[in-house]
Amino acid sequence: MTREKGAKKARRPGRIKTSEAVFLGQLANQQSAKYRIAQGFGVLFAVSLVLQAWAFANVFSDMALQQSFSLSLLVVGLFALLIRALASFGRERICTSASRDIRYRLRSKLVSHLTNLGPARLRIEEDAALSTRVYEQVDALDDFFSRYKPQVFMVTLIPCVILLSVVSISWIAFFVFMMTAPLVIIFMIFVGHKAAQANRRQFNVLAMLSNQFMDLSQGLAELKRLNRTGEARERLSDSATSYQKTTMGVLVLAFLSTATLELFASLSIAMIALYLGLGLLEVLPWQVGSSPVTLTQAMFLLLLAPEFYLPLRQLGNDYHAKQKAEAAATDLLAILDAPAHVVSSQEKQKTANRFGKAAIAESLQSIGFENLSWSEEGRYRLAPITANISVGERVWLSGESGVGKSSLLHLLLGFEDGYEGRFLVNDLPFSELDLASWRAKLAWLPQTPEWVNGSIRRNLLLGIEPPSESEIASALQESQCDEFIQALPDGLETKLTELGAGLSGGQMQRLSIARALLSKADMWLLDEPCSGLDKETAQTVLDTLEKASKGKTLLIVSHDTHPISWVDKHWALTTGGLHEQSRKENCQAIA
Repeated sequence: MTREKGAKKARRPGRIKTSEAVFLGQLANQQSAKYRIAQGFGVLFAVSLVLQAWAFANVFSDMALQQSFSLSLLVVGLFALLIRALASFGRERICTSASRDIRYRLRSKLVSHLTNLGPARLRIEEDAALSTRVYEQVDALDDFFSRYKPQVFMVTLIPCVILLSVVSISWIAFFVFMMTAPLVIIFMIFVGHKAAQANRRQFNVLAMLSNQFMDLSQGLAELKRLNRTGEARERLSDSATSYQKTTMGVLVLAFLSTATLELFASLSIAMIALYLGLGLLEVLPWQVGSSPVTLTQAMFLLLLAPEFYLPLRQLGNDYHAKQKAEAAATDLLAILDAPAHVVSSQEKQKTANRFGKAAIAESLQSIGFENLSWSEEGRYRLAPITANISVGERVWLSGESGVGKSSLLHLLLGFEDGYEGRFLVNDLPFSELDLASWRAKLAWLPQTPEWVNGSIRRNLLLGIEPPSESEIASALQESQCDEFIQALPDGLETKLTELGAGLSGGQMQRLSIARALLSKADMWLLDEPCSGLDKETAQTVLDTLEKASKGKTLLIVSHDTHPISWVDKHWALTTGGLHEQSRKENCQAIA
């Protein structure tokens, strides 16, 4: 019974919290120790604040009434001021460190999750928009964790400490504080919701701008050839203008919030000052001829009044950081909530190992599909197929767009496991394979080769055991890269950009073949290697593949526009299934 009550209590807060708020709270809990230290600094700050006000109030009143100066009280006030500054500095450093660690871990988690998603990440967004989320929107959480999160504690602590100090001196001042503080909070929430909507619009426009910039950068050569760069420039300029407008909208709301909070706080402080001034002049309508407070108490209250509203004003200024963080969290959750099928496969592998099942043989012998199909939301992404690939066989998979050619490659890469039927590797169910060792046997050549900023050598050796110079030379010769690399000014040390600037499409594809040779993979998976190439260049790439892939197990996806005569099998994939042709039939069909 007690457990049930405890569970109900634990569930109640979750009912009113959004998924974004829960997500941000979980991230903050990762650095709970640092936030507790920051709270300790906050308590020290609040105590030193009251001590400083008390000491300076006594110093000023003694100078005004008794024309005396208390050095000891001045030292106490200055000491409290120093402690307050040090506590504030320590609190900010701790919170900044906590924010940095949270964002570092979150970014690592996002990159790892996107890696596990593989090609399925494109169901969420294009790569440019995803990179914006991973970098820009993770950094957008900084103000929330470094400023807003610790300020929530301070906005409770400091007003409570000040109210406890004030209640024994003046009920009127206590009542003014209690009545005006909620006005600041209410307006802060009202403006904050508007800021949240503006931030979401800003992030959406920024993602669109990133996608457009990447698309135009990749197609710049084609746009120049078609003489359409002017239209592309105008399109990008319109998106940039839209982003400027949304950014200015966010800033307008932030300035409006700050100005209004300052107005409320100033009016509240003025009310306290008016009350104290009339009280000291003994002309209050309800207390004529006597003062409700002494000069020392009045100075004490007047020094505390701005400090009472300061945390509320700071929280109001930082409240848009909360709304900005929740807007960013919406897009980040879309990434983390995307099912990474590799996780379930790893769990199956752990289970298999627990029962002593073999993971995979040392070398690839065969791959088999038995009524293998894949459907999603009631629609077949891959019609049921039954086929086999033996070691050393080279298979050409052709078919219309949308019949499941790329889906089959994704299954082979281990990025999807929601399939039906049987998928066997060396007569073992694919679910029992260790994905890391399986992927080490694969060479993946995507439709558009991906590169990193660095030299050609670095790109060739990325992610593999460093080969010898003779092995590199042999791979370059087999892939027919040696001639054009030798013609480059810096040879293998020539710098490449992420888009492969300076190299033609055919040269980049041949570099991908060289990278596959250096990986010493047992099986090559190629997705439209001739896409975007003219007929002559495409044939050159296919001729290079024919020589370089001898002895390799090969599955190449390509449309019928680039027929391949040298393969062992030709699979024609349709919505009805797979039709297999022998090498002889394939050559006759091409002829």
